[in-house]
Amino acid sequence: MLNYQFNLTLLALLLINQQGHAGSEHVHELDQLIISTPLSDSTSNTALPVSILSGDELRMKASSSVGETLKNEPGISSQSFGPGVGQPVIRGQSGSRVHVLQNGLGSLDVSSLSPDHANSTEALWADRIEVLRGPATLLYGSGAIGGVVNVLDNRIPAKLPESTIEGAFEQRYNTVNEGKSSAFKLEGGAGMLAWHLDGFYRDSIDMQISDSANLAESDNRLVNSNARAKSGTAGFSIVDDSGFIGFSINHLDNNYGIPAGDGHEEDDHNDEHIVRIDLQQTRYDMKAEIKEPLAFAESLRLRLSYNDYQHIELENAVAGTVFSNEGFESRMELIQKPWAFFDHGVIGVQTKNSELSAIGEESVIPESDIDSFGFFTVQDIHTDHLTYQLGMRVEQQWIDPTGRSEVSHTPVSFSTSALWSITEEDSIKLTFSRSERAPDVQELFSNGLHHASSSYDVGNSNLDVEVSHNIELGFHIDHDWFQADINLYQNWVDDYISKINNGQFFDTETESFLNNCTEDHCFPVFNAQQQDAEFQGFEVQVIIPVLTTSYGQLNSELFADYVRGQFSNGDDIPRMPPLKYGMQLGWEHTDWMTQIRMTRAEKQRNAGLNETNTDGYWLLDVSANYRFGISEHADILLFAKGNNLLDQDIRHSVSYLRNSAPEAGRGAEMGIRIEF
Repeated sequence: MLNYQFNLTLLALLLINQQGHAGSEHVHELDQLIISTPLSDSTSNTALPVSILSGDELRMKASSSVGETLKNEPGISSQSFGPGVGQPVIRGQSGSRVHVLQNGLGSLDVSSLSPDHANSTEALWADRIEVLRGPATLLYGSGAIGGVVNVLDNRIPAKLPESTIEGAFEQRYNTVNEGKSSAFKLEGGAGMLAWHLDGFYRDSIDMQISDSANLAESDNRLVNSNARAKSGTAGFSIVDDSGFIGFSINHLDNNYGIPAGDGHEEDDHNDEHIVRIDLQQTRYDMKAEIKEPLAFAESLRLRLSYNDYQHIELENAVAGTVFSNEGFESRMELIQKPWAFFDHGVIGVQTKNSELSAIGEESVIPESDIDSFGFFTVQDIHTDHLTYQLGMRVEQQWIDPTGRSEVSHTPVSFSTSALWSITEEDSIKLTFSRSERAPDVQELFSNGLHHASSSYDVGNSNLDVEVSHNIELGFHIDHDWFQADINLYQNWVDDYISKINNGQFFDTETESFLNNCTEDHCFPVFNAQQQDAEFQGFEVQVIIPVLTTSYGQLNSELFADYVRGQFSNGDDIPRMPPLKYGMQLGWEHTDWMTQIRMTRAEKQRNAGLNETNTDGYWLLDVSANYRFGISEHADILLFAKGNNLLDQDIRHSVSYLRNSAPEAGRGAEMGIRIEF
């Protein structure tokens, strides 16, 4: 591995000396364009609650999963299932209520089927990650009451590069799991051709946990939490003044372990449920845009994706259940010129077709053909001080399981929002939406034991469409001496679908259901149930400049977020994040930046029926990076992070494995990135 890393760095330096490109500048962007919305909104001129990660900030926060990368953003947590899996949880919502996209199209994997299934969307080479809530989520699907996470990269270039070749090389090392990652990106073009190549390799051993975790692990490491992944992408585009058309292919291999559900070190008497997941995916994408195709249209955008996904669940190194999803997704968007009283607008259609199967001992869902068709539109109205946005989506979903009757649903969703610009710096945002979500195949038809999640899952084929009414009030303040974003929200959900621990256990030896069992061969039973529910919460982010000198600027940031979820009968909704708040101090200069961040998570006392509470914790993180030029055309970024410096025993209430798989203990990550 060391020879491999040395050769990669040497290759980077050779290319730097031969090619020219303007190096990256360290710029703090106060206002950014939202790429995920085709209406050219900016963060200061939209009623949407939106979070954007890009530039050096994204490089510092990038991790092995999308959830871990976003976990410090307002209202977002990571539903870890060991370090190999980190699903984003937004405002207490996860799974199908949070759509994770790759350049505007779905990941087309099976991550929504079970919390132990990793998302195939990688954030390492993302140019930016956008998290959307509100009306714009209707562009990408119904029922995303949590939000939409769009991972944007340049695998299909939309414009010609400024130089013949440019790129980046990156090396990282993490002490907590001896994690090593190597990555490269190369881009270039000539004439009408633009091209892109990228790849990465990541390897780690079992993760170090806190000394106070009190688990019987070898060397205080979480057994079976090691992982290895590699990926490669190639893409190209033909670009001219009238638009572009491009194609890409990506292949991903990811092999990761699922920590033991009993939380103890495996030995000769307790090794029958060592579960690993061996994932392979090949994805083909096409993207095109035609400028001014019609007199009333600014542009026509088309996106197609075909995905061949498969993962094998290995039990004690023996192949068990095979999950596969062969899927196709398409989107067409027509961006309108101003018409009637609308200033901007987009109308579009989206289709999804997939063949989903689970074959083997734990085939908890039937082989199913899943098809959907959706029509959507979002329109803007602008006045001197007010901006309105209206959105609507109508969708039809069919699920045809083998040996069972076809099930179909027709979710209809709409939303409206208003932005009142009180001054050039201050604004008030109000959003209302009514969204419907059709139940997923696992919620309808699951029936069986799943060792990876240590559960026996039972679906309900009689589930109805879930209907959510959401209202949100936001305040945005942007002055030189004070910046703040405050969001208050309330969601009322009719027929909310949840996975509830019913208090029973499934005994694998007798293949029977028991009311009480403490043996290793007994697994809790979870039922898919529907009941009216209510959520309320807030997100606060305040930035106060403290000191400005010729050597840089010291800023302080105060943050907090909270969500409370209850069923109509008063029971708590399980796996909700607790109240979190804290403070960050950051010193920023033209070439370097350093931060110290303290987060307090309170105890989760509202864990839900038959669920366990989680203790509160303090999380202390520090980070620093330094950018400098090594030639006229190349930069080096050095970065280092210290994570969980207090070595706290951290158990996330949103995790299914919170009792047996704590989060990482004290560790440090460091790296170098060469850009040219």
